[in-house]
Amino acid sequence: MKFVLLCTTFLILFNSIPLSNAQFDLSVKWVKVEKEIVGEGEIIEISARIENKNFGISKAFAVSFYYDKTDDEHLIGRIFYESINYYRIPSIKFDTKDKEGEHKIIVHVSDENEDNNYAFCNITILSTKNRNEKVLIDEVYYHTRPNRKNEYICIKNAGDREVNLDGWYITTQPWKRADKQNKIIFPSIYIEPSEKIYFTQNATSFEKEAGFKPDYEYYNCSSVPDMERKGSFIMSNNGGVVCLKDEYNHTIDAFVYGETVYKEGWNGKPVECVNEGVVLKRKELQDTNTSIDWEYNRTFIIGQSDFYIWHGEVDKAIAFCSPDCSYDVISQELKNAKELLINVYIFTNPFVAEVLFNSNAKIKLFLDGDVIGGIPMEERWIAYMLSKKGEVRYMLKDKGNGIYKRYNYNHAKYVICDGRCIIQSANWVKSGIPVDNTYGNREWGIAIESENLSSFLTDVFEYDWNPSFQDSILFNEESFTHGKPPSDFSMSYSIPKGDYIPMFSPFYFNSSFNATLILSPDNAEEWIIKMIDEAENEILVEQAYIQKEWSSGTNPFLKKLIEKNESGVSVRVILNYNPRYESTSSMNQETLKFLKENGISAKLEDCLEIHNKGIIIDNSKVLISSINWGENSVRNNREVGIIIENEEITYYFEKIFWYDWNYECKNNKKTGGFSILSLIIVTFLIIYLYRRQ
Repeated sequence: MKFVLLCTTFLILFNSIPLSNAQFDLSVKWVKVEKEIVGEGEIIEISARIENKNFGISKAFAVSFYYDKTDDEHLIGRIFYESINYYRIPSIKFDTKDKEGEHKIIVHVSDENEDNNYAFCNITILSTKNRNEKVLIDEVYYHTRPNRKNEYICIKNAGDREVNLDGWYITTQPWKRADKQNKIIFPSIYIEPSEKIYFTQNATSFEKEAGFKPDYEYYNCSSVPDMERKGSFIMSNNGGVVCLKDEYNHTIDAFVYGETVYKEGWNGKPVECVNEGVVLKRKELQDTNTSIDWEYNRTFIIGQSDFYIWHGEVDKAIAFCSPDCSYDVISQELKNAKELLINVYIFTNPFVAEVLFNSNAKIKLFLDGDVIGGIPMEERWIAYMLSKKGEVRYMLKDKGNGIYKRYNYNHAKYVICDGRCIIQSANWVKSGIPVDNTYGNREWGIAIESENLSSFLTDVFEYDWNPSFQDSILFNEESFTHGKPPSDFSMSYSIPKGDYIPMFSPFYFNSSFNATLILSPDNAEEWIIKMIDEAENEILVEQAYIQKEWSSGTNPFLKKLIEKNESGVSVRVILNYNPRYESTSSMNQETLKFLKENGISAKLEDCLEIHNKGIIIDNSKVLISSINWGENSVRNNREVGIIIENEEITYYFEKIFWYDWNYECKNNKKTGGFSILSLIIVTFLIIYLYRRQ
């Protein structure tokens, strides 16, 4: 009864107070931080209790969170409410990045009475910087082929100690607060010095184009281990940022491309956007946090190799040339082999094929599947016959079925056989390795004995051959374009003859010497320029063709030749001229004019068929290769060449060069594919038939 009387009295007194005189009075009862001691970069929660001192009076209000000072610069955030009954407990996230030290957290609530509107607590933010890890973004592949969904990133430990990646992540939204960024998060693993880690959207699709399994994927598409993903993670084709972060949201490394502007971990202009299928790679050991780190003359297509040169001592060699003696040397090397790894652009020579048919060697034959003009029936027949006793593959594109080639052409010409290598300029056609040496192209070649060189070149072969690559296609006799030829096809064993007088026998050199193996597109451009640049007295060049203008300007090899010529080095260049090959003949005429205008002695050879791709430097070095001096050959094809450092072997090829330089026609001048004698015969035949009418 007493309690009822007290409540009644309270209500009478409360109702007797005019509401217009009551204040809207809030107080901050307390403020708390999730942790009082945190590492700089952590995201922590701050909460507070706001109480209504005059229950029954409610208005809209705001709660503001600050650190150290109550101004806009130190504002953490503000929460708005429409009303309050007894109390509210607002909370907010505080990003501690770049805020090391002792700080006071301040909470303020706005009302009509400022006496009790603040509360405080302390937080200690410990430094998490000054780390010496040197983990870099090493490769970025963002512009994938249609429907591939195999974007990937590679990181590399460029430091000298292992690094724990626990909590580290990649984001394309580094400007956002850490808990708002999209992320792919590394598991608790260590990355060793020089180790690389590849992670991709789709591991199955990645392997088809890259040729190997990645370490992780982040869209859970296969049995490859997954990385945790937060939010959608897709890199834009038009530009963006890829940021490697540690567990405290520190930028370890950044990559900026397209038109994007981002400055944390990056300086200056972004990397230019690239076309589909192109991988951006960091230059070895370069870390200036600028686009210079990513600038190459070379364009990396996904799946292309990135070998360094091989340099070392080899045991002995046989130097040879076409048309004079190449068939004898090559056929003998093939006959004696137990295992043969053969990479050639085109193979139509039935006599070389016959040697392989009769061989007991284990054979792998790798051919280009997109030769200009299509696969000849002769090659299809040879491939079919060899597929019965060995394995035959094509490097082949089929865009209709989503198959893209790593190289424009697999244009290299080399053989690996039992610790020996044959490297040459010639295709395996009748004119490249002629049985009758009065007919054929001018080609250079060398057979080298060296286990180490053979081992390295085997690695190159097996990399390109790798069946995991989508463009490494096993010979299929049912294929309409690449399979067994029609049943009415008959291989021609005719032996072409000409009026060339053979002059050069093979040169057998039985002592050791140094050699350097170079590859396109991996390293040939750099090393050919280096070779030319080292010349002190004389440079001799014999090329099937030289393209004057590349996409980046004047051919860098021509620029270097002109530079050396102006320095006093004697330079001579032989180029092929054959009206049947209109595009290359026109190209060579333009190049000839350019060379002569710049004071270089050069000639178009219209009597011999020059298919060679060689250089001689100072009577001491010679390059034997498949590398034409066109941009495509140097930067986009698979090519192989070898630089020989030996005066006697160099002298052998130098004699051939000077023979070709001084060569004069003897009724075999090339005129649209006919000799002058042929034209005379045809002319008389036409006159004879006309008179009989």
